Amino acid sequence: MKFYTKQRRTPTINIVSLVDILCILLIFFVVTTVFKKEEPVIRLDLPKSSQGKPIDPNAPILIFVTEDEKIFVGDIPILPENLSSSIQKLHKELPNSKFALKSSKKAPFGLIVKVMDAAKEAGIDQLPAFTQEANEIP
Repeated sequence: MKFYTKQRRTPTINIVSLVDILCILLIFFVVTTVFKKEEPVIRLDLPKSSQGKPIDPNAPILIFVTEDEKIFVGDIPILPENLSSSIQKLHKELPNSKFALKSSKKAPFGLIVKVMDAAKEAGIDQLPAFTQEANEIP
């Protein structure tokens, strides 16, 4: 007696559907990637302002004032008594550069005034300050 055996096809994987899934995943990861601006590791709680305007795209040199009364020019910590000379030195090295103040809302106001005075002594006429929009979530 001869039994009939059905010939089996070799198993294959449909690659077209896998490529579609790969493309969808790639698009998902590209779209959901968070693009952050390069900022120093100093974390500040900025005050909110409904009239605040974004600073022009030319990145200014940032002067940070933290709530624990520390002052940074860029990433470099500076003592308040050396601030004017440090800013003046940077201003001479980079004459077309702009400066901006980024201060925590819990920073002492007297220290912020000292920073603004030091900037005036260094020859910087305008020192804009960073704020958060009132409806922006930190």
